[in-house]
Formats: sequence, C-alpha cells, structure tokens
Amino acid sequence: MNYCFYLFVCLLLTIFQTAVILEFFPSYQCYDLFIPYILYLGIMRPISEVLPFVIASGLIVDSLSAGPLGLYTTSYFWIFILTRLLSGRFLVGHWMCLPFVIMAGVLLENLIILGVCILLDRQFQVPGTSVRIVLEQVGWAAASGVFIFMGIRMAHGFWHKWFEKKSHGKKDDTSLPDNTFS
Repeated sequence: MNYCFYLFVCLLLTIFQTAVILEFFPSYQCYDLFIPYILYLGIMRPISEVLPFVIASGLIVDSLSAGPLGLYTTSYFWIFILTRLLSGRFLVGHWMCLPFVIMAGVLLENLIILGVCILLDRQFQVPGTSVRIVLEQVGWAAASGVFIFMGIRMAHGFWHKWFEKKSHGKKDDTSLPDNTFS
C-alpha cells in the first residue's frame, strides 16, 4: 500500500518538475522538487521501507538529466542518510525547522553537483552567477518546500485512510503517526 504511494509521488513529481515547472521558470531558477520528498521519506518513514524509493527516485532524475549517471542518486542518498542521522538527534521534522532542513538539502545537492563537476574536469571554473542561482534556489526552497513536504504528508495520510476504509477497517502496522509535528 505504501509502496504504491511512494511510486505515485515519484511519478507525479517527475511530471510536475519536467513538464509544468519548466514552462514557467528557467531550469536554473527552480530547485529540485524531489528534495522535500526525500526529506519526507527520511524523517517520517522507516529506512527499510523507503531506501529503494530514494534510489529509484535518483535513477529516474538521473535518466532525465544531462548530468553523469548516479549524480542525483548519490545526492538523494546522502540527503536521506544525513536526514536519518540528524532526525535521531534533533527534531528536524518540526514545522519551524523544516525550512532550514530543506534549504540545507538544496545546498547539499548543489555542493555535490559542484564536487562532481570539479572531479570530472580539473579545469572547471565556477561561473560567476552560481552564488546568485543557488541563493535563488534556497529562497524558493524556503518558501515552498514546507508546503510540498506537508502536502506529501497529508496525501499519505489520506491515502492510508482510503486504503484502510477499502480494506473494511483492517488495521495496518505501517500507519502514520498522528502527532508528528508537535
């Protein structure tokens, strides 16, 4: 039941990011909308349940991007692992912390991309507009990332309730916590 939801969100984000967002914004201006999804998986769900979807999401975005294969898979994996490590020590899922966590995810992805560019081309020089572009992405992430995260969380709750109702009230041990953002 949860696996269908993860696949649905992954496909929905892929379509939205590649077909809708690029019609309204230049590709460099919008941050990667998969970051709030990866953070949701890292904060809210068990690692054994979602790790295949973190990797699958990275492979899907890798196949659609012009970057080297494994770039997004690597960045999603590290964002997921760091989220898991931090969520064990801090309350990263609190609504007041989420904008900062999402901004950190965008910065981490950009640093990984920069690192790969430097590793692949020793003569690589960072364009002068890079700082402005990353700041714009971080700003958009701070403004909209929480809404994407919360939308995924609410949709997962509705999905779970719908399937619970369809199965005639059978309880499932993978239910979502009721009071996650206290």
